[in-house]
This record gives sequence, structure tokens and C-alpha cells, in this order.
Amino acid sequence: MKTNKKNENWTASITNKFIKTVSQFRSFTTDPIISSSKWIIYGLAVLLCVFTALILFGIAIFKIVDQSIPGGSWLAFILLGLFSCSLGLLILKRRK
Repeated sequence: MKTNKKNENWTASITNKFIKTVSQFRSFTTDPIISSSKWIIYGLAVLLCVFTALILFGIAIFKIVDQSIPGGSWLAFILLGLFSCSLGLLILKRRK
């Protein structure tokens, strides 16, 4: 049996068109979703690092105040409480 060259070219062109159509459809649908999900994950990772750094910075400031002011830890706790209350009042005044 002889195969027809025209028949082989027809099937190859249909297959190539199908692959090209699927690739274009994927580039319009899933590629932007994957790209945006990467940036969301990167943003969450940066936010987690910043939040952790702020907590550790607060602990370091508290320890520095506790060591530098004589009179025990209660004075450092009072200063931390006053700072927290003043920050809370400032945030409450700025809300709409």
C-alpha cells in the first residue's frame, strides 16, 4: 500500500493548527494566572518577613529600654504600655 503525500501533509497541518490554537489559548488564560499568582506569593513572603522584622525590632527595643533604665522591668512595661496606648489613640483619631 502506498500512502498519499497529500494526505500526510493534510494531517500534519491539522495537527500543527491544533497545537498552535491550544498554545495561544493557554497563553491567554493560564500564563497570566501563573504570573499573577507568583507575584501574590512573593508579596505574601515579603509581608511575612516585614512583620517578623517589626516584631523582632520591638523586642530588641524593649530589651534595650529594660537594660538601660534602672528600676527593673516594670518601668519598661509601663513605657511600652504608654507607647501602645498613644499609638492606639492616634490610630483611632485618624479613622473616618
